[in-house]
Amino acid sequence: MKKYIRYTLLFFSLLMFAIGVSFSNTNIILVSICSFILNNIIYCIEKFNERIIFFSFNFTFFIFLVGRLVIKALDLYEDPYDIYSINKYGLDFYDKNITEHIFLSLFLSLVFIFVGYYITDRLKNVSNRSNSKVFFSDKESYIYSIRYISKILFYLTYIFNVLVLLDKANFTGQMGYTELYASYTSSLPGIVFKISEMCQISLFIFLGTLPKKKEVFLPISLYMISGILSLVVGQRNNFVLNIMIILVYLCLRNITDRGIVWFGKRHIIITICTLPILVVLLNTVSYIREDKDISETSKNNVISEFLYKQGASVNLIGYAETLESELPEQKNYTFGRLIDFIKENTITQLILDIPVYKSNTVESALYGNSFADSISYLISPYRYVRGWGYGSSYVAELYKDFSYVGIMIGNMVMGIIIAYMSVLFKKGPILAGLSLFMTRLLLYSPRDTTTSFLVTSFSLINIITIFFILIGAKIVEKKKNESNINYK
Repeated sequence: MKKYIRYTLLFFSLLMFAIGVSFSNTNIILVSICSFILNNIIYCIEKFNERIIFFSFNFTFFIFLVGRLVIKALDLYEDPYDIYSINKYGLDFYDKNITEHIFLSLFLSLVFIFVGYYITDRLKNVSNRSNSKVFFSDKESYIYSIRYISKILFYLTYIFNVLVLLDKANFTGQMGYTELYASYTSSLPGIVFKISEMCQISLFIFLGTLPKKKEVFLPISLYMISGILSLVVGQRNNFVLNIMIILVYLCLRNITDRGIVWFGKRHIIITICTLPILVVLLNTVSYIREDKDISETSKNNVISEFLYKQGASVNLIGYAETLESELPEQKNYTFGRLIDFIKENTITQLILDIPVYKSNTVESALYGNSFADSISYLISPYRYVRGWGYGSSYVAELYKDFSYVGIMIGNMVMGIIIAYMSVLFKKGPILAGLSLFMTRLLLYSPRDTTTSFLVTSFSLINIITIFFILIGAKIVEKKKNESNINYK
C-alpha cells in the first residue's frame, strides 16, 4: 500500500513540476517539491531502520531549505522585518526568476539525491553482507578491547570537552553570542582544546563496538548533557545533531541486534510528543542569544516561527546567482574545506609558507575558499567582521561552482554516500565510528559546506585518536592474554 501511495506521489510531483515550469507558476513548483519530499519520506518508512539516515537527511533538508517557503506561502508566520509581506515565500529576493531558480535547485536536489540513494540501495544487499564487526582482527575479544579503551578515552576526554563548553558559555555570557566567532580567545591551554576534540570520535567508536543497552546508557546520557551545554553557549545545532545521531544509532542497532528493540513504536511516539518542547527550547535559546524578549515568541505559532527562522539558508541558493559576479574569481567552494585542509594542515605549514585566513575576516572573505565567509561579507560587511555569518549550503556551493549540472551530479553522489553509511556501520568498530561521525555532519550539510563531513571526520585529531585506541586495544589484548583478565 505504501508503495502505491509513493508511486502516486512520485508521478504527481513530476507532473506538477512540469506544469509549474511550463506556466512559470512557483506555487505549483513548491507543491511538487513538497510532494517529492513526501515521496522520499514514505520510501524511508517502507524500511525505516535500514533507511533512517536518508529519512533524517530529508528531515533536515526540509527544515533548512523548504520549511520557510511552505510556512510563508501558507501565511503561518508574520515576519517583523517584512511587514508588508512583499515576498510571499519569505525570501530575500523579489525577482521571480530568482525564486524560480531556487525552486528548480531544490527540486533537482531532491530528485537526484533520491536517484543516487535508490540505485545504491537496490545494488547493495545489506542483509546478505558480511556481518563481521571486527577491525584488524578476527578475534571477538579484540572488539571488547577496543570497547574498553574507547570508553575509557571517552570518559577522560569528556572532562576536557565540558571544560571547553563551560569556557565558551562564560565568554558568550559576558560578550554575546556573535563575539564567539569574532573575538573568542580561550582562557584554557591549547592542549585542552585538542584533547576535547577526541571525545566525540571516541564515543562513536565505542558505540561501534555494539555494546549492550545497559553499557550504552551512561555514555549516551553524558553526550546529551554536552549537547545541553552547547545550548548554554548558544549553539543549537550541536544539541539537535547530538539528538539526531543518537536516534539514528538506535535505529541501526535494530538492524544489528535482531530480536532486540532499541527504538520501537513507543520511542517514536515519545519522540514526536517531545518535538514541540524541543522547538520551544530552541526558539528560547535563539531569543536569548539575540537579546530579545522571550515573551515575543507567543505572538506566533512556535513551530511556524522555528521553521521560518531555520529556513533562512534557502536564500543562499539565490545569492549564489545574484552575487555570482561579485564573488572572488577562480575559487572552488564545493571543495573549499578540502582545499583549505590541504593548505592549512600542520605538515603543509611546516613545508610551505601558505597564508592561513581566520574566519570572519576580510582576508578570508576575499582570498579564502569559504562560501560562507565570502557571501556573508558581500551581504553585510559590517556585521560579518563582528562575528555574524549566513552560513553555507551544499546546494548553493554546487550551483555556484558547477551550475545545475553540479546540483544533479553532486546530489546523486550525496545519495550514494548516505546509502553507504549504514553499510560502513556494519564493518567493524572503527568504520562504524567514522560512519556515525560522518552521518552527523551529513545531516547538517543543507546548512553546511559540501565537503565538511569528509574533512572534519578525517581530521588529524580523529586519526590520532583512532591510532591511540587501536594501539591501546592491542596492549590490552596482549595483557589480557598473558593474565586472563576479562574486560567485557
